[in-house]
Amino acid sequence: MHMRSSGRRLICRRPCGERGSFTFAVIFWALMAMMLAGLVVDGGLALTERQRAGDIAEQAARAGADDLDPNALRNGQYVLAPDACARAQKVVSAAGGASAVITGGCPLGSLTLPNGLVVPTMTVRVQIKYSPILIGMIYTANDGKFIANASATAHPQPGP
Repeated sequence: MHMRSSGRRLICRRPCGERGSFTFAVIFWALMAMMLAGLVVDGGLALTERQRAGDIAEQAARAGADDLDPNALRNGQYVLAPDACARAQKVVSAAGGASAVITGGCPLGSLTLPNGLVVPTMTVRVQIKYSPILIGMIYTANDGKFIANASATAHPQPGP
């Protein structure tokens, strides 16, 4: 009987100010773990989407730069066809779906090769909007979407 009463005494002597402190620590570390997981998962997604935007931009720039005017080519001139930008846009739409768009048009330029031949260049800038998985719960700008940008420039490679 004496053992029982001393056990009760120990329980009664516990400081009341420490109640729930372990619960607070568990909740705090659970939130920290979720934030860290969100950074890892969404950071990886950001890198993947950026690389995907770069791949799409390269493919679109190559497709547009390879769309040469056949009549000018017969005369030994390298001139892009009038629908070269439209061809690049088709590549972007096919590869990226609705989330990928060309921004800033398709700037055309020219490049002088080492042999003195001047060829046209096409630059394609692609923008992809994507939704982060975990950080999207708290990120509210741009309707919760992140944006990945990439650009690529291509020119036709003349044969020998």
